[in-house]
Order: sequence, then structure tokens, then C-alpha cells
Amino acid sequence: MDQQKIEAAVHETGRMLRADGGNLVLVEADPRTDRIRLRLEFDDVRCEECILPPDALHATIQHALQREVGGEFELIVEDPRRASN
Repeated sequence: MDQQKIEAAVHETGRMLRADGGNLVLVEADPRTDRIRLRLEFDDVRCEECILPPDALHATIQHALQREVGGEFELIVEDPRRASN
């Protein structure tokens, strides 16, 4: 798991969220467990409805990371819109 590639992919994917005042933050990229944990932040969101729904957003992030990082990994996205988080 290449930390720099992960950081670059998270930054690039987060651009669409930053356009609406949100942000995507890398919390953890653990090569031992092949787990990538991200946090979705809505501090300055002007249009929360403009952000993809949680499941669609997770799929979009998963696809983007898979394309850039490759390999097998578990993706966890901490999304404040999910009641379980």
C-alpha cells in the first residue's frame, strides 16, 4: 500500500466535496490490515443535498482509490450522515 498514492487519490477525490464546502480526510492507511479509513467533514457545507448519498459516495471513493492505488483493501468512510457513525 503506497501512502503517497493513497494521499493523492484522497486529495483528488475530495475536490468534488470541497467544491460544496465538505472535505475528505485520510484518517488511516494501514498496510498490515489493508484498511483505508477516511472521514467526511461537513464544516462549511453550503449544500448538503449536493453531496452524493452515503452509499453512492462510498462507491465513488472506492472506485477512485481502486483505480489509483490498486490491490485489495477495505475502505471505511466515516460519514456523519450515517446514524451508525
